[in-house]
Amino acid sequence: MLVALFLALPTLRSGGAAAGEASARWRCEPAEVALGEPFELVLELDHSPSLSGSALAAGELKLDESWVVLGEEPVHTSAAADGALATRRTWRVASLEPGKRALGEALSSFALPEGVARIQVGGAEVDVRGVLAEGEDAPRPLREFPDDFAGAPDASSGSHRLAWLAGALLVLAAAAGAWLWRRRARRAVAARPATALERLAELERELEGERGRQGCYELTRLLRTAADGARARDGSGLTDEEWLAELAGSRALPGALGELTAVFERAARVKYAGEAATPWALQETFARARTALAAVGAVGAQT
Repeated sequence: MLVALFLALPTLRSGGAAAGEASARWRCEPAEVALGEPFELVLELDHSPSLSGSALAAGELKLDESWVVLGEEPVHTSAAADGALATRRTWRVASLEPGKRALGEALSSFALPEGVARIQVGGAEVDVRGVLAEGEDAPRPLREFPDDFAGAPDASSGSHRLAWLAGALLVLAAAAGAWLWRRRARRAVAARPATALERLAELERELEGERGRQGCYELTRLLRTAADGARARDGSGLTDEEWLAELAGSRALPGALGELTAVFERAARVKYAGEAATPWALQETFARARTALAAVGAVGAQT
């Protein structure tokens, strides 16, 4: 019996792999770059031969405007030593902001199938060296070379060196200016809070894939906050059904009540009854929510 069990162990292991086991790791290569210098963002998947590496790594990479995706290499799958498969997908990315930057939060939106049981994002970090020192807001002037630098002066080599230095200075100045402009622009946008319609548009862009159900909670919360603000009333302690009943009884937002009721009914089926949040259903729900917010905003402007 012991001999039979020993001989069966490889079969048991391969059977477990064939059952659909997979794990994912993210990392950055190299881990330290200069501002604007490309690096590789790598997704590695270890999986059983029964799973398609291309299907496992088929998600869409979504990064904010502080990153630039310069290109992507084809998905590559190779055999591992233990009989499993290793799939690699690589993007060339550059950072437009300096400092120690982690991509873990952004990569959480990358859609991986349910068969991927373990996901590691700790290696998805990069240290970006800035062109400016701490406290500086403009590039430092170039230091002069000593008179005897590189031996006897040569007219042609001197002109080439000056041209190279001038080009490097222009690149540094442009990178510093772009970084400062982006920082000031973000501060200006952050100084003005987003309107309910702007937040609705942002939420609609975020709702893809598995986030549909969670997004319905955020959608109803957004609509309740906007409606309560327009009529100067706090209904946060009420359930959605109680809140709709109270809103109907107050007759404060007659132009929005019908659309709000339709949106909350659809959201309730997704949140509590397990109805699928299909793209078509979400599109219709957000169209109704937009109409309701427009009516709520008109009442708020009058008051």
